[in-house]
Amino acid sequence: MSKLRQAIRNANRAKTTLVSGSLSALLAMTMAAAANAEEGAQLEEVVVTGIRGSLNDAMNTKRFANAVVDAISAEDIGKFPDKNVAEALGRVPGITISGDFGEGQNIAIRGLDGDNNITLVNGQAVGTAQWFVLSEAERNFNFEMLSSEMIAGVEVYKTAQADVDEGGIGGTVILKTRKPLQMEANTLNINVEGQYNDLAEDWDPAFSGIYSWKNADENFGVMVALSHQERTVRRETAEVIDVFGPSVTRLGDDFAAPTGAAEKGYTPWAAGSALFEQNRERDGVDVNLQWKPTANLDTNFHYFFSELKADNVNQNMLAIPFRGLFLTNQPATGTVTNGIVDSLEVSGGSETFQDLGWNNHMAYDNIYRDGSKAETEIIDFEGTYTGAGFELHGQIGTTTGKGVAKDNFFEFFAHNQDTRANFDYYNSGGNGFDVDYSRSPWLANPTDEMLLTAAFNQTTESEDTEDYLQLDGTLDVEFAAINQIKVGFKYRDREFTQERTKDNMINTSQAGDLSASLGTAGDYASGSYTIDHDETSQRSTTVFQPNQALMQQAFSDLAVCVDGDTAVCRTGSQFVYDASYGVQEDITSLYAMANFEQGNLRGNFGVRYVETETTSSAWDVSAATPVSTKLEGKYSEFLPSLNAVYSITDDIQARFSAGRTMARPAPFELTSARNLTVENRRGDTGNPELDPLIANQYDLGIEWYYQSGSMLSATVFMKDIQNFIYSSTFADDINGETFLITRPENGPSVTLEGVELVAQHMWDNGFGVTANYTYTDAGSVSVNDAALIDGDATLVARNITLPGVSKDSYNISAFYEQQLYSARINYNYRSEYFERAAESGDFNREEQARIDAQLSIFATENLTIRVEALNLTDEIIEQYHVAPDGVEMTTTQIDNGRRFFVGLNYQF
Repeated sequence: MSKLRQAIRNANRAKTTLVSGSLSALLAMTMAAAANAEEGAQLEEVVVTGIRGSLNDAMNTKRFANAVVDAISAEDIGKFPDKNVAEALGRVPGITISGDFGEGQNIAIRGLDGDNNITLVNGQAVGTAQWFVLSEAERNFNFEMLSSEMIAGVEVYKTAQADVDEGGIGGTVILKTRKPLQMEANTLNINVEGQYNDLAEDWDPAFSGIYSWKNADENFGVMVALSHQERTVRRETAEVIDVFGPSVTRLGDDFAAPTGAAEKGYTPWAAGSALFEQNRERDGVDVNLQWKPTANLDTNFHYFFSELKADNVNQNMLAIPFRGLFLTNQPATGTVTNGIVDSLEVSGGSETFQDLGWNNHMAYDNIYRDGSKAETEIIDFEGTYTGAGFELHGQIGTTTGKGVAKDNFFEFFAHNQDTRANFDYYNSGGNGFDVDYSRSPWLANPTDEMLLTAAFNQTTESEDTEDYLQLDGTLDVEFAAINQIKVGFKYRDREFTQERTKDNMINTSQAGDLSASLGTAGDYASGSYTIDHDETSQRSTTVFQPNQALMQQAFSDLAVCVDGDTAVCRTGSQFVYDASYGVQEDITSLYAMANFEQGNLRGNFGVRYVETETTSSAWDVSAATPVSTKLEGKYSEFLPSLNAVYSITDDIQARFSAGRTMARPAPFELTSARNLTVENRRGDTGNPELDPLIANQYDLGIEWYYQSGSMLSATVFMKDIQNFIYSSTFADDINGETFLITRPENGPSVTLEGVELVAQHMWDNGFGVTANYTYTDAGSVSVNDAALIDGDATLVARNITLPGVSKDSYNISAFYEQQLYSARINYNYRSEYFERAAESGDFNREEQARIDAQLSIFATENLTIRVEALNLTDEIIEQYHVAPDGVEMTTTQIDNGRRFFVGLNYQF
């Protein structure tokens, strides 16, 4: 037997698995073992459980893997270490998470964001879906869709391995579910939980249960897992929509060059006081049927379904201070400090507003998204036949993700000549902005100060489907150091589609004409609400609450427009050609890999060949009648890989990995479809001619497993990334208006490099600590991009880098575990990072830190009481803007509040 196999067997015999364990139990087992030894008996297995067990399982996965792999293991059935799988991954070295709604949604691995990584369930793709209208189709899995109780463990491959699917230049996340023949017969686990959000001030229920059965012969089993979760979301945001400054002159007569002292400062186009509220319901089911008709043949049928109902409403009171920069006839136009407009008095009734033709400087958006939802489904069948020295494996299945994003939009405007429509804008730069509406007290109790002059109903439906077939063969050999050969074939047919319909109100006017609107704010006001903004720079804001049903009824009662209509009407439900598209990919993969072991050296080497045929379809709207267009493409890649581990001593081993990996562009990036925002004349579109990202990457590390449950490791990594994708800006004339459009482009090569440090230590007194630190440095390159200078779109050179890369990220977790209870506290940090480039500068995300804590009380052998708190310090998410001349200004601030959980776990 090889040294590796013997080491794995020894590790399994001493492994730490799943329930909450205790030192006293371990001591008792040790004493019993000693007694048995005196009697000539032999104890084959020692099981340590709980937090220590899950950490040891994860450590053993890392230790005995040939590639660079990190892992997470559940403490027990239904006891994944975090409430959200993405948040648990955020504690893995080199992984950072993002999510603007108080829950982990996407992950970045070694600085590379979601579309540069892939997530697999039991080794296969999972259809992704989005419920939010501003979320474009992505390849990365939406972790909001998944109940963590259903997951047995997670493996993160950070280096290439020929038998692992291509698609992630950052890494590959493999989620693992349980199988019934691996569990005791009649295993039952039930979780009942209540969740409280201190911002929403609501309690919400959650339930999950797992039942597993197998027959007496242990050759057929059934496992069923169910979950239901409700969550009330409240998010308060001080929001900046774009930043304007003196280095950029806007296009068009109504964006003429400013005059006066205020022109030398940067200011938002709009500054909003936004309230997002959502009632989420997530239901999931996971079914596994496992049958072993013979000792050699193992088959499994897996079905997974999850649906997230995501009704939500977003209300945003928008002040537009940019307009105030032009009020040269006012007594006080504003002040500028350190290149930022730090105070500005904006009042209705100005002749300047009228002369320049602007219709508003205050807007109130109400967006209702009832019926928004996302769902994911997996149907998978696999079989494995094990013979003498060989193994055959086959897997076939389909996965689908569907998203429905609703958008019932109603917008009120205050007319620029209304002397009652006033606000005062302040900005301290580094501490954020503030808008004072005290000179417009009617916002809480309006009459005719605002007119409802914009409305539409919109539905966006998206679908992501993949059908797959995979065949693998493994053969034990004795050829020099090579002891095993593995070959495989895989075919995938993946298709992304999006269709949008819209019913829009037209022939309205923002010029104060009541007949060209749906009426006044007073016609729809039904009380008021207050956004406290306790954690943001925006002061408490009270705004009238419109009646959704009345607005929708008024909109529905409008006549459907006919040719020649000049009165207010609605278009009726129409297909939006601009935003509808499809992307189909036929992917064929072949691989061959050899495992080797010679003395203290082990590992694998191999090559994966991938051929991708693409068809991108969209609509050409330049003609009077839109025409369907298709663009076909084809590319292939050879992806070699090498992973080697050398045992310096029994406890110290060194790693080296080299490989070539690839990542495909996001679906929306591969189309010529576009999304437009008429209010600020912005939009984005795709680019069917994009090439995939290619990375040549290298890892070098050393690991010291110096005692049971304890380790130190250090890994240096480097990625040379070719064809990386960045956003370019250009001006486009659309229906007689100039829009600034962003489009993805392939850039030249860029280098990403860094180091990961990991420490884990367990004491004999029940205490333990884990810590990791990652330093990541992303290079930048210079490209020629479009900017607006003196009213013309001009190519200028600018430096660009990879988005989402934090230079520093680290996690520290301390726990204490004994017979009656266990407790854990976690600290997570990531430094600031670049988000996106804009014509006026770069938008960046500020550093983020979070503290979470857990307490488990083992009331009986079967019953556990769990208490958990997330985001204890109520950290907010901040964005800041850096202008080309270096001026920095805090922009958007998001407050999601704290979350608290109290639950019971029963296992039988």
